[in-house]
Amino acid sequence: MVYRRPSIADVAAEVRRCLAEGDQASALRLSFRCVEVFARTPAEERDALVSTPPALVGDRRFDALFAAVAEYLCVGNNIPAPAWVEDECRFLQERWIVSGIRSLHADAIANSPGSFSRRGVFITEGALTYA
Repeated sequence: MVYRRPSIADVAAEVRRCLAEGDQASALRLSFRCVEVFARTPAEERDALVSTPPALVGDRRFDALFAAVAEYLCVGNNIPAPAWVEDECRFLQERWIVSGIRSLHADAIANSPGSFSRRGVFITEGALTYA
C-alpha cells in the first residue's frame, strides 16, 4: 500500500465532518496540521497538496483559514499560490481571533502572518509550529 499525504481538500472534508459533529477543537487541530504535512512532504510534491480547492466546509471562518494556510505555505516555499485562495468566499467580513483566550488576542493581532490577517483570521505567534 502506498501512503498518500492528505491534501488541503482532503483535510477540509474531514473538518466538515468535525464541524457537523460540533467538534471545533478537532477541526482546528486538523486545519493547522496541514502545515506539518506540507513541511514533511518532498518539495516536488508540495504543489499537489494545495492545488485542488477544498470544498466549502459550512463555516466561513474555516474556509478562510484553509486559504490562509495554503497561501502561507506557498509564499514560504516560493510556490505560486493557487487561484482559489483569492475567492471571495475565503475572506471574512468580521475578524476571527482563533484563540478563545482573551489574553492572547493582542498577540494574535500583532503576529498573524499577512496571508491570515488579510482574510480576517488572526492566530497567535506559535500557532503554525509543531513538535
